Amino acid sequence: MTKEVMAVYAAILFTAIVAMAVTGWRRRISSQAGKFSQPLEALEYFGELIASANGFYVATTEAANHLERIAAYGLGIRGEAQILVFNEGLLIVRKGERPLALDKAQIDSVSTNQAVIDRVVEAEGLITVNWTQDTFKLSTHLRAVDSTGRAALLEAISKITTREASK
Repeated sequence: MTKEVMAVYAAILFTAIVAMAVTGWRRRISSQAGKFSQPLEALEYFGELIASANGFYVATTEAANHLERIAAYGLGIRGEAQILVFNEGLLIVRKGERPLALDKAQIDSVSTNQAVIDRVVEAEGLITVNWTQDTFKLSTHLRAVDSTGRAALLEAISKITTREASK
């Protein structure tokens, strides 16, 4: 009889923890959605393709705090992505999620990074694109599958921004 009672209490506790996690995630999404508008899925004009690579969309965070994941507008889900750099902007086509398009005027800078939120890679293994949506500063972190693709993306993104790439 005691085992059955303990199993019921464990199930109730587990359900309560899951419900609190889901509620917290939804509150985060709602709070963040009020800070900036939905990013574009495509640009009106992309221009010429400069570089592309397969890789991973790791996360979008607040620019001032790379531990604060942005969950609004589907930006909280990591996954495989094709990263395309055009002379008018950047397009990140994520598998199973809506694409993220950044006009070159939105991109403030690009740099390399080693860690973000719960992901740590080799030195300079992440490409961090700092951009602005409305007046809110964001950072999108990408990981190219190979170092050659990472170098090509970094050079191409820095080429379309007004600032130089930094490490």
